[in-house]
Amino acid sequence: MSDKEILRNKLQAILVLIKTFMSGSSMSYIEGSSDIVESGAYEWLPLTPGQKIDQSEICDQYRLILNEVTHLKLEGKLLDRFNESGKRVLSFLQQDSIVWQSNSSDVYDEIVRELGEQLELSEQI
Repeated sequence: MSDKEILRNKLQAILVLIKTFMSGSSMSYIEGSSDIVESGAYEWLPLTPGQKIDQSEICDQYRLILNEVTHLKLEGKLLDRFNESGKRVLSFLQQDSIVWQSNSSDVYDEIVRELGEQLELSEQI
């Protein structure tokens, strides 16, 4: 199995964990944000202790995947784009910033899009 196939399998496996984690995550509308951004902005609600453990494990697994990819010889702009995409996914997983999506299902869809972009970038080697 090639490095690219292994990466694809790892990203597909972690997506299952992310989907379960995101389905238990909630957010609330930031009052007055629609005055600044048309659809408003949202913040994450606090996680339960069990969710925090899941979050930490998923983030750790995802960081390992990101670190492995840097060994696939991505360079220059490809590496920059890959790293930026990885940062966006980690921010969603860490739930450490406001989001424009109004529900966790839409956030999950954005994560799927980002992981798809990461796969495309890794295939350009």
